[in-house]
Amino acid sequence: MKLKGFIYAIISSIFFGSAGIFVKSSYTENFSPVDLLMLQYIIASIILLIICIIKHRSSLKLSKSMLKKLIIQGIVGNTFMTVFFYSSFKYLDMAVATMLLYLYPAMVAAISFIFLKAKISKLKIAAICGTFVGSLLVLNIFSSSFSSISLRGVLFGVLAAIFYAFMTIYAEKIVEDVPALIITFYTTVFSLVVLFIINYGFIAKIPSITSGAILNAALLAFFCEIIPLTLLYAAIKHIGSVSTSIISTIELPAAAVFSYFIMHENISLIQIIGILIIGYSVIVLKKEQ
Repeated sequence: MKLKGFIYAIISSIFFGSAGIFVKSSYTENFSPVDLLMLQYIIASIILLIICIIKHRSSLKLSKSMLKKLIIQGIVGNTFMTVFFYSSFKYLDMAVATMLLYLYPAMVAAISFIFLKAKISKLKIAAICGTFVGSLLVLNIFSSSFSSISLRGVLFGVLAAIFYAFMTIYAEKIVEDVPALIITFYTTVFSLVVLFIINYGFIAKIPSITSGAILNAALLAFFCEIIPLTLLYAAIKHIGSVSTSIISTIELPAAAVFSYFIMHENISLIQIIGILIIGYSVIVLKKEQ
């Protein structure tokens, strides 16, 4: 059973690491990252609703307190994390954008120490410093090409990591016995509602959405949201959350491989070393947590 859990976690991470392929392939002058995200959420919400009705019909009705928690998680955490993450792909290479998101374990540790008064060990401090050094290497600050890196893209990537850290910390408050698919469905719907309010112009774009954009959004919904999340929860069931989260660092090299071989983006030796440092630092932080 443990072997099955490890396989689930590895496949889940690889699927998550492929997100940049579909995101970067969908951008046009008239179709923004938020537009793509909304289209993905529409498709994912419909699919998740059908699955939830079939498998968890009795669990669809939640308490008011749980709905409030899911509203906060969906609006504050999921919405801003995905919007900034998708936006970073518009300005950065796929591997760099994914790496910046994986600063979130260090941010979780820092936020817990500063605001929640949690104890922090010397090893954890060293790991946080490691993620910072690794980030500088991945951004290739010692190369002449560093000046061409978009600061806006870096800012979006860091903000995505901050909101991902919030999601991780706030998730501890969602402890009621609710199926994972139900939680995913509600947070997706709440995020979609907020995006419709923020980006109401999307409605006017619906008739002009291309079949290619619909296909990419559907692929994102299947391969970068529904399938990997389902496999992730299955992995947690078999091997626990700590082991699963450690294995999830495979997403970093997976994104780098996809970036190089599919998107034909250059990755230097220094950037590879930076990714390895971040991956190791994340593993240390996960073990500490």
